[in-house]
Amino acid sequence: MANRLCGTIVSITQGQIHAHVQILWKEMPLSVIITRASCDDMHLAVGDAISVLIKGTDIMLAKSFSGMLSARNRVKGVVKEIIQGDVLSKVFVESRGDMVHAIVTNTSLKDMDICNGDEVTAIVKSTELILSKEI
Repeated sequence: MANRLCGTIVSITQGQIHAHVQILWKEMPLSVIITRASCDDMHLAVGDAISVLIKGTDIMLAKSFSGMLSARNRVKGVVKEIIQGDVLSKVFVESRGDMVHAIVTNTSLKDMDICNGDEVTAIVKSTELILSKEI
């Protein structure tokens, strides 16, 4: 199941092929790149309520992150639960009252020493977010 964050479109910049959609989620800006055709097909407009879907496998986790990174979407949160599998783990991160989950390898989980209560940053590239609008 994908993560779902609900927000409001605050700006749309259309190019010839792609559109850059800025969304405000609980006072946190999210940046989404979609095709211009998708933007037109969904009749997106500033002020629209919108859901942002993010696959857990598209979320990277950083611990003690600082520096520059090309990924535009960075949300700080606290690890609330870790479900370890044979190869992958599901890490639940609470941020701004919502819960998001990231799927990471057990090797990364161990190497980063991620535990319940740790502050982490969830990072997602703008091209990996999916928009969903109620009609």
